[in-house]
Amino acid sequence: MAHFDMSFYSPSLRKNAKLTVFLPTVSADDYLNDAPVRYYDADTCYQTLYLLHGSYGDCMDWALFTGLERYAQDHCLAVVMPSAENSSYVDMVKGEDYLTYITRELPEFLCTMFPLSRRREDTFIAGLSMGGYGTYRCALERPDQYAAAASLSGGLEKIDHSTSNEAHSVKMPKRYRKAVFGESGQAVAGSDNDLRVLLKKRVDEGAKLPQLFHTIGEDDFLREGGEAFLSYAESLGVHIDYRLHPGVHNWDFWDAYIKEVLDWLPLANGMV
Repeated sequence: MAHFDMSFYSPSLRKNAKLTVFLPTVSADDYLNDAPVRYYDADTCYQTLYLLHGSYGDCMDWALFTGLERYAQDHCLAVVMPSAENSSYVDMVKGEDYLTYITRELPEFLCTMFPLSRRREDTFIAGLSMGGYGTYRCALERPDQYAAAASLSGGLEKIDHSTSNEAHSVKMPKRYRKAVFGESGQAVAGSDNDLRVLLKKRVDEGAKLPQLFHTIGEDDFLREGGEAFLSYAESLGVHIDYRLHPGVHNWDFWDAYIKEVLDWLPLANGMV
């Protein structure tokens, strides 16, 4: 697996952006076992997973705290891990336009740099915690772009619905939450940052939704909010593949179950 740590000026963020990219390459195992590979063929193109970090994290988290590099190599899958600070992956009220960056600018930039497929059926998105919310926010913003979207321990409820008080359970300084969502410090009911509103909008439009997945630990403090959102989705006729496992909100859980996400993705051995 080739490992790229990158920095470039982003027009949508109006500052330098950092990201980590994994790209399948010939491994020692391929060499020792005389495995047939075509990584360097002129027409090789990779299926790609955009993988989002959680609150207080950055583009290095998945590489540092999990065996993702090895798992992705086994699936012959390119992985893109951008940094997005504590933005919840939205276009912030007072800050940067991370939703625009992730869903529009970054794919266009990277497809000029690496042999990544531009096809919807080859493009996936996933993330943990804040990145789980960001995954659904991006996937429902651009359902035409992603074939599958997977949340791991995602904070899917960003407003105070009657079944969940999740917006106040995340220990994010209020001044920062105000910068992201506005004066209330949480997604405004009726706005597209409320996943319930955005999901219903796409259903009413008749949009072709990505395949959706959500996994969480039995003792995770975000479990209630996630299950409330899943129930709402089911009421709209939207199926979300839900996997509940023993565990809490930590890297032991995410390292174990990112492998389940990779197995769930509609992969074609990575290269197309």
